[in-house]
Amino acid sequence: MKAIPVDLAEQVRSIGIDASRTERLAAIYHRSLARRAAGRVDATERRRIEDLVPRTRRLAPDAVHFLYKGSTADTDPAEVVRWLDEAGAPQPTEVYSGPRNPLWLRDGLQEVLRSLDWGEEEVGSVVTDLPDDVRVSLRLARQALSASWADAWTEHNTLVQYLVFTRGPLRSATIQSTYGVVYAELDEASDPLRMFELLLHESAHHALALREQFTRFLDNPDAIGAHALRPDARPLRGVLHAAFVMCRLAEGLSRYLSVHPSGGPLDGCPLQERRRFALDSLREALNVLDSTARWTGDGHTLRASMGQCLAREGVPS
Repeated sequence: MKAIPVDLAEQVRSIGIDASRTERLAAIYHRSLARRAAGRVDATERRRIEDLVPRTRRLAPDAVHFLYKGSTADTDPAEVVRWLDEAGAPQPTEVYSGPRNPLWLRDGLQEVLRSLDWGEEEVGSVVTDLPDDVRVSLRLARQALSASWADAWTEHNTLVQYLVFTRGPLRSATIQSTYGVVYAELDEASDPLRMFELLLHESAHHALALREQFTRFLDNPDAIGAHALRPDARPLRGVLHAAFVMCRLAEGLSRYLSVHPSGGPLDGCPLQERRRFALDSLREALNVLDSTARWTGDGHTLRASMGQCLAREGVPS
């Protein structure tokens, strides 16, 4: 676990977004992965690679996947150099349109499906040619987010490199071994409001997973509790992620309604209904955590920040 720079501590312990601080935290995380990559190569090659580490800002998902899942014996110095050469300032999030079965993508999707109890079945597939309704939905959702919450939009583009669209038994997902990738099911993404929520939702998972590289929020993250978004019992870390996500969704919807009290790219969508769902789900998740979780010091600070989200909306915490 990496030490928290003093001037970034508030960001790590808060639900809020400061885009410049998020970018710095992400760079620290990716540089730590780059140093791990350098440590895997022969000493004769290592110095040349270590010289590239300081400029690292965002490693591509294939590099992240290899560093989490690959064998040290399989490390190719030339490949590491390529990763770090390409790891400069993050570019805006793009829809993945490359080959459908590179190892990182195949493994990543199957890991998502296993987390949903689909075992080793090949029940999901990657889609690179998007239907027109999904393209329109994505365009409207991006307009809605960029116009209503600039910091959340910047954070999304900083942390997420690819939106990978799929067919299969999932809605949307993020996993650590392909950090920087959001998996999104086509039907889920075909509605502009669901797409808007998906962008906020999965960016929030990335934001909390990034914070977790610097500190622990729970002393018992593997203890089992009810999950605000799923019917089955889940580890408390998952409940914490649900609370964090719902807080971000509630604020995102409130900000959108403030900017567009009528009309706008999400015109006609049930915004107030979804905002109320997010707030109710946040309150439920916090109740589960308060009754079961053992918060760390940083966890108490994050819990207070999420409670303020409810307070701003006039909902008892």
